[in-house]
Amino acid sequence: MDSELSAENQATGDGAGRGAVLVGVDGSDQARHALERAVEEARAQSMSVRLVGAYPVIGVGDPGLETRFTEAVMKENAEHLAEARELVERAGLPVEVVEAAGDAAKALVEQSRDAALVVMGKRGRGGALRGRLGSVSAAVAAHSKCPVIIVPEAGEGRHARHVGGATDVALEPGGPVSVDDVDFAGRVVVGVDALGSRNPALWKAVEYAQRHGRKLALLSVNGALSGTPTWFQDEFNQARYFHEADERLAEISREIAEEHPELAVEHHIFVGRPARILMHATDSAELVVVGSRGIGGFRGLLLGSVSQAVLENATGPVMIVPSHPA
Repeated sequence: MDSELSAENQATGDGAGRGAVLVGVDGSDQARHALERAVEEARAQSMSVRLVGAYPVIGVGDPGLETRFTEAVMKENAEHLAEARELVERAGLPVEVVEAAGDAAKALVEQSRDAALVVMGKRGRGGALRGRLGSVSAAVAAHSKCPVIIVPEAGEGRHARHVGGATDVALEPGGPVSVDDVDFAGRVVVGVDALGSRNPALWKAVEYAQRHGRKLALLSVNGALSGTPTWFQDEFNQARYFHEADERLAEISREIAEEHPELAVEHHIFVGRPARILMHATDSAELVVVGSRGIGGFRGLLLGSVSQAVLENATGPVMIVPSHPA
């Protein structure tokens, strides 16, 4: 059944209604972890936190049973929302509360139309049965009208489990080094594709790094070379690719500096598989930013193969920026 938002959308605080950081509430540890991150983001953006709690609706042909079920899940949902609301109010932030009947992903996507950001965990209640990226998280990441931050599992620490393959290397002025030797601690990382400075994900990464006082790391990854023999890469391609990518990233850095002269920007050039290198970046980065689709994506697909792989395997937070029209 389609989600139905309750007529009572309660809001308190001076910032309510002026843009919000949206977070789903279901009583799980993962949702509480996402709420804590949402509070941090709302504080950084001087915005309200909008809590969305969705409860299931059944149709079994027995009005009495349906009523008892609905009353029970509504009560549980209200308790979770009240607990979350108390946490936000203790943080001194404006808070909005939305109750929705039906599909949680649909309710969150609907609310994202006038939100600034959605914050979600990888999985909610019972998500372990649905794979590493829960069905709600995947649907919201694919269809949200505003950027979505997916945070790692509650209590999950960073661990460098993304070991680069033999063809994954970072190109430095002195020659190639292992991708595993590149540390992105304290950086907001964003991949730069053929769209260059026209990529919405780039400017969201700039905005985030600026607002949070972090360095920005631009990544260029050539995946085509990773399928060629090593001797061919070394002798013919790597030097040329490094020179071209270095010039392109330097130009983008200059464009960023014109608008944000105080923002520290660095760039890194890789040969290898883009998804694997971005997954490696999540092991240490403050945030990895990707678009919902690359320019080579199939028409109609809202979540590209690279962004999907990064979201499913990330050990740190990932922001996915809509590449489709709102």
